[in-house]
Amino acid sequence: MVPEDCSNRAILRSLESSLDRLEEAAWFIRMMEDHYHQADRFRWSLNSFLRALKEVVQLVTMEVQQRPDVSAWLKAEKLALSQEPLISLLFKQRDVVVHKSMLKPASKGSVGYTRGRGLKIGLGLPIDPLADSEAAILRYIHHVAKDMDFLGILYTEEDGGGEYTCVQREWRLEQVPDQELTQLAAQAWERVAKLTLDAATKLGAHVIEPKFELRDPNQVQFEVYAPSWVKEQLALAKEHVAKRGGLSTTGAS
Repeated sequence: MVPEDCSNRAILRSLESSLDRLEEAAWFIRMMEDHYHQADRFRWSLNSFLRALKEVVQLVTMEVQQRPDVSAWLKAEKLALSQEPLISLLFKQRDVVVHKSMLKPASKGSVGYTRGRGLKIGLGLPIDPLADSEAAILRYIHHVAKDMDFLGILYTEEDGGGEYTCVQREWRLEQVPDQELTQLAAQAWERVAKLTLDAATKLGAHVIEPKFELRDPNQVQFEVYAPSWVKEQLALAKEHVAKRGGLSTTGAS
């Protein structure tokens, strides 16, 4: 029992750089979730994930090169991996980020209200991929300040009903418009993790199937705003609109 455990540890230690980089890639997915509504931090976390993910494959290649049989097996597996649509796309996006230009994913969302799970009433709209989610609700507040809250989504008082103004946001790649971006990242991570741990198995280790558990989308995709903040921003927007209206009247006289 002990010798087998020691052997397993030794094999995994021989892949410690690739396994460490794999954990780093997973951490960047968590950063994408943590900063889902802060556009720059989300994009930077995505960039770092793409770099780390491809580096895992490069590192495991180096770490098995002393075993010609495993190295030959890995070469064929890497070729198959590179031909998978999702991996091919993400690796190409990584090359764009590293060698060419910034990556701006597609971004859309809705302003509305929630009771803590799902969007109850909302208005869909594009959200600039370089702008935080807060910009969307401020844009709606500014519109309301000039007219009225026709959707009834601005909660300016804590009424005990558990309903709050919110923005629901989604990030996607234009090439895969039907799937949310962190889901794509988790799928790609699991695929590269499987390749890495399959290499460990080829070396004689006993491993478990890798799995990345994303957080609840109702927590990640929704940014909820306190009624006191909404009330303050609405008052500021109305004051701004009133001042602009006053300036226009003065200018016309």
